[in-house]
Amino acid sequence: MEPTPDQPSAEFRLVCAACRWPRAAGDVAVREAASVPGIDWDRVARIIRRHRVWGLAADAFRSAGIALPLTLDKRLSERAGQIARQNLSAAAETRRLGGILDAAGIDWITFKGLPLAIQGYGTLAVKSANDIDILVAADDAAPAAALLREAGYQRFSPGPEISDDQVAAWMQVSKESGWRHPANGLIVELHSRLLQNPGLLPEAALSAPRKRIAIARGIEVPTMGDELMFPYLFAHGAHHGWFRLKWLADLNAMLVADPAGPEARYREAKALGVGRCAAQGLLLAHEMLGLDLPPALVKELRADRAHRRLVNVAKACLGGKFEDVEHASPTARTMLPVLAAGLLLRRGLGYKLSELGALAANPVDRASGRLPKGLAFLYPVLGGVRWSRRMLGRGK
Repeated sequence: MEPTPDQPSAEFRLVCAACRWPRAAGDVAVREAASVPGIDWDRVARIIRRHRVWGLAADAFRSAGIALPLTLDKRLSERAGQIARQNLSAAAETRRLGGILDAAGIDWITFKGLPLAIQGYGTLAVKSANDIDILVAADDAAPAAALLREAGYQRFSPGPEISDDQVAAWMQVSKESGWRHPANGLIVELHSRLLQNPGLLPEAALSAPRKRIAIARGIEVPTMGDELMFPYLFAHGAHHGWFRLKWLADLNAMLVADPAGPEARYREAKALGVGRCAAQGLLLAHEMLGLDLPPALVKELRADRAHRRLVNVAKACLGGKFEDVEHASPTARTMLPVLAAGLLLRRGLGYKLSELGALAANPVDRASGRLPKGLAFLYPVLGGVRWSRRMLGRGK
């Protein structure tokens, strides 16, 4: 039977069990899920790959004593080793790049990735961190990009349609640019803001309270403080429809390790206007990863129709026909429901207008100065046309 968002496959439930944290609690769930007759281990591997949870799965199956097919067991061991080595390499590179930014007088923090791995899991061995996320002030985006070039990085996002001298204009409209080092393969995402639509969480800024985290021996980096970390994680996952299980697993691990507890983090997020984002993330983690929530809080969260709608949208992105298939195109990613749900993430007309503006921001044309200066007000219209064509599969 084809899995549905509300009736996931046994294989998807097994991978969800492997993503539970702490590990002691996850062991019981993994053994129970793995005991279901007829588990398709090839499908398990595809789900793990699709959701980028190789390290968590390897750790979970080893801890629970699950006998795996040799091919999958070898693959898990190889990927777990790669994750640990890559994360250590990324930690050293973060220190190098941080030193370069400090020497240039550029304020910065790093977030998600390695700081999240240490805070949530206490190790760099289980969380896959594909890139180094660095946030700088908007005015420092251009000089920071130039420093990345000098450090050996090559820009891949935006692509060649944007010249080097147009990157600053690009980052006034788009929240990030992507850079890859040809020698070590490491990727840096240089951010000038944390969310594409700053109206979702205006407090998410470089000026927010921060702390320092030791991500490896002798390597301490600045990152966002808890006052921003949890609202940001809720908002980031919600804005992307939580389409990757890895993000939910990281949120779950952070909440389990947090002394304040999930309910306190929900109240804080609600006070900042992203209570719906928090409700969605908490309910998903509760249902899929066994996050312990007070029954009264679960009842409160489920009583809101908008919360239920957001949970259903995320389940459709995480599971169903997309359990083991990577989202290959805007339409395949169920983007229309996600984008529509994006308008529900925060109350108020102002937020909804800023969300529509972010969707039609059109950074390519703005950065390249396609329209004459007097017609700049038409960029959102042009961007909306381009977006509509992409949704219909008729162009870029």
